[in-house]
Amino acid sequence: MRKIYFDFAATTPVREEVLLEMMPYFTEKFGNPSSLHWWGQQALKAVDDCREMIMNLINAQSPNEIIFTSSATESNNLAIKGLAFFYYFKKGIKPHFLTSTIEHDSILKIFDNLEELGLARISYVKPRSDSLIYFEDIINHIEDQTKMIVLHYVNSELGTIQRIKEIANQVKKTKSDILFHVDAVQAGFENLDVQSLGIDMMTLSSHKIYGPKGVALLYKRSDIELVDIISGSGQENSLRSGTEMVPLIVGFAKALELAISQRENINQLLTDLRDYFILKTSNFYDKIFLNTKVEISSPKILNVYFPTRTADELLFYLDSHGIAVSAGTACQSRAALPSSVISHLFSPERAKKSLRVSFGLGNKFEDIDFLVECLNRII
Repeated sequence: MRKIYFDFAATTPVREEVLLEMMPYFTEKFGNPSSLHWWGQQALKAVDDCREMIMNLINAQSPNEIIFTSSATESNNLAIKGLAFFYYFKKGIKPHFLTSTIEHDSILKIFDNLEELGLARISYVKPRSDSLIYFEDIINHIEDQTKMIVLHYVNSELGTIQRIKEIANQVKKTKSDILFHVDAVQAGFENLDVQSLGIDMMTLSSHKIYGPKGVALLYKRSDIELVDIISGSGQENSLRSGTEMVPLIVGFAKALELAISQRENINQLLTDLRDYFILKTSNFYDKIFLNTKVEISSPKILNVYFPTRTADELLFYLDSHGIAVSAGTACQSRAALPSSVISHLFSPERAKKSLRVSFGLGNKFEDIDFLVECLNRII
């Protein structure tokens, strides 16, 4: 049975160029970067080179602004809890944060945790009907103790691209000392120039851009003070202790280099695939509707509503024919919960009948033909 993957928003395969770059650091260059001998120094040089490469790729100002972590979830925890702990425990201030109601769980659960512990106060901004967050709605929640705004760049379920640069500019004009942290996990093929975007911290993940799992980063402007949340021997500029995962860091840097250098061609391919799917399903009449607003979204993610079928029915049927799609984020899938984003913007009932189709490298038009053929059979 043929196998066709349309779940690239959940994870991506490692590109061959990335794997080849990583391999020597599993074998002959296997040293611990903290060791003083030749093997250790080779590993340390690799990490330092990757840090400098990524600094240049995202236009950071110093290699020390790149902090490697094990996952995007950890990066978000370091950015948010690290700042909350700094203000609460070191400054004696209970900080106020602003975020949206449609963030990934790796943001929302952090804020739940901070509120439960009484370490911070949180305000939530609702998106408008177009799924965008508007600064006009943010400004109404800003307070004297507001220390940071946290937003995603590309929505992981709808694909909506938030107006990060515009919001950043408005934030600085309104209250210049408010920090802006961006979860850019799904934005690997968007503009990642932190200077032009005007952001202060940013999370990126390797396995969303054809790099290995188990490694991510936090970009943090040099003058921002955080409290470390993993204590130990002081690696990563004393903000993330633990032996650096050298092969994964090497793979991440290579994957990011390829993503940025090939951004235009990759986005064109994804656009062609998405538009072809929309064209092929245009005669399904009242059987398929788009939740995604295509004109303001990343071409890799398309969220689709099927009024006559549940997402579970569609998932099992497509999987039985070798096709992988999803009903929401991978993190929510095992909990068998409908998409919180679709529930919030539309309704829980609509969320139970919606699928996310996410396109990627390796997909072909004939793959979409087969997907549409299978959908036509079941609906």
